[in-house]
Amino acid sequence: MRTFVHWLVCVIACFVSTQLRGVELTGEPEIAVTTSTAKIKWGTDVACGTRLQYGLSPASMNDKAEGEVTSEHVIELKALKPGTTYHYSLGSARVQLSKGAFTTATNDSKAAAEAPQPSLLRRVLNAVTPDKKAATTTSASTKTPPTRQTWGHLDSLQDHFDRHGRDFASQSPDDYAAKAWLFLQRARAENLAMKLDDTDGTLRVFDPATRTFAAYNRAGMTKTFFKPDSPSYWQRQPGRAVTAADLRSPPR
Repeated sequence: MRTFVHWLVCVIACFVSTQLRGVELTGEPEIAVTTSTAKIKWGTDVACGTRLQYGLSPASMNDKAEGEVTSEHVIELKALKPGTTYHYSLGSARVQLSKGAFTTATNDSKAAAEAPQPSLLRRVLNAVTPDKKAATTTSASTKTPPTRQTWGHLDSLQDHFDRHGRDFASQSPDDYAAKAWLFLQRARAENLAMKLDDTDGTLRVFDPATRTFAAYNRAGMTKTFFKPDSPSYWQRQPGRAVTAADLRSPPR
């Protein structure tokens, strides 16, 4: 009986909160995959239902997984196909908060894992270090690589641009992606605050002067780029501090 009452209180609180203001993500969804599973985590600023729809294309996300009413959402998908890209949409029963795609690992991953690998820190830092010429300047005139080389999941770019492009007066999704790449170069040049998440290789960067936050995957490609409203957002982000000096150190 107590469990039911607790659940009912959560549902009512969720309903009242969502009526007073829209539900928002507190950060970019985190995804961990194997050859046959995917675990998706995301946070919301208020408690609400947990729902994820997925499928092999954006037009056929017919499979659905649901969870409890909470502000810390976790969905684990099983029996997936190896080396397959799945498209997803996540949020609650009432609202869609984010969409994107992930690819499960291939059967060759085990063999690759048996080969000696550089440390996670070294792999991430090597990936986000541009060539010497690009590293000497962070001006708007710096030639940025094509968007397909700087943005992690192209399927999610339009959604990020729609929600956060105005934060940077971006004129198009490509312009928004280019500014995210330039922010990483400026972070290295100006020694901005950085955190490396050892769980998945995410590098997070923050500029308190402009309230700009970005996250980059272990390949150095952008995961998200925006200006959080919460003053404590950066303090709540996981990871250990790394410095611009680490980024400049030669490969080992």
